[in-house]
Amino acid sequence: MIRLACLLLSGAAALLVTAAIAVVLLPPPSWEFWQYGLLTLEFALFPAAVAALGLLLALAGRASRPRVAAVLAAVNAVALTAALVPPAATWRAARQAGAPVSLNGYTDGLAVSADREPLTLVYASPGGEDLEMDVWRPREPADGPLPVVVNVHGGAEDLPQSLLPRWDTWLADRGHVVFEVDYRFFPDGDGTAAVADVRCALGRIHEEAAGYGGDPGRIVLTGQSAGGLIALLAAYTPARDIPPSCPVGHVPVAAVAAWYSAADGTADAPPYPWRLRRSPLAAELDRESERMTGGDPALYTAMSPLHHVSPDAPPTLLITAGHDLFLEPEDNRRLAARLAEAGVEHRLVEIPWAEHMFDLNWGGLASQWARHELAGFLDRHAG
Repeated sequence: MIRLACLLLSGAAALLVTAAIAVVLLPPPSWEFWQYGLLTLEFALFPAAVAALGLLLALAGRASRPRVAAVLAAVNAVALTAALVPPAATWRAARQAGAPVSLNGYTDGLAVSADREPLTLVYASPGGEDLEMDVWRPREPADGPLPVVVNVHGGAEDLPQSLLPRWDTWLADRGHVVFEVDYRFFPDGDGTAAVADVRCALGRIHEEAAGYGGDPGRIVLTGQSAGGLIALLAAYTPARDIPPSCPVGHVPVAAVAAWYSAADGTADAPPYPWRLRRSPLAAELDRESERMTGGDPALYTAMSPLHHVSPDAPPTLLITAGHDLFLEPEDNRRLAARLAEAGVEHRLVEIPWAEHMFDLNWGGLASQWARHELAGFLDRHAG
């Protein structure tokens, strides 16, 4: 009976891990399915542990049903190998890039909470809509003005400006004053309004940074996903093309960093990744793009950082997720190539098997690597 129970548990392990792998690899039928895949991929060592246990249980029960045990052992062995591929690939690539990743913090949890609260301010009210920003400062007072990091969150209209606050407190405690800014989420037919809002926020921050211990002469702009797109546009486009949405001066930034952010939204852009092309989410994203631009090709170009690169662009860090549902790595490679042609200092980091929004997992190997790259980038350009 014990050996039979081992086989039953081995079969359950095989089914569970196979389902987990399918969630990661198959086109998602819904946003919830994609979110499960993100979490599964980011915590891939746990399915791997389940598969390893299933393999051991199959071996323990082989005397009861030798053929069944052999099949279950083979399935669990294949599942174990598949589950180990993403973290092993990320580990190897990170070490080759000089990033000190480890398993010590792998179970540190998600980045959605922090050990303190920010100061929240209203920085503008374009069209009567209050736009807020959160101010995160170091736990310990600094001896002098600190460099400023202005972050633009991605996601959707109803998300908070400090979407992943654990990153904010980490940046603050490294010696930065961090401003997380909200914006109008791409109003109908006016996708550049978000860029105008971020430029407004930059102007307010430049005026008021000293009051919060920041150095207005050392401002770095960062962003994730849609926020990264906005950050790149705010850093690259001339102020006359997209002026601030409030009465402030233009503020050039010392550098810009973007995570898993699109560089080209025109018809010349690389196609969607194959998983997205086979998912109903593609049609939903197309409708959203149509809403933001009104189908105007000129606005697609205006919202494509690739088409605004010039020798005057600030130093740029691009972090690309290799298993991104929404974006082919080739998109950011083309932007890096354009930056190289213009003589702009830049760095492109491709994290294999990382999914869009990998930084949700604070202790994940991809997040550890991204922190290493971001820390070095900030030290070079705002330290």
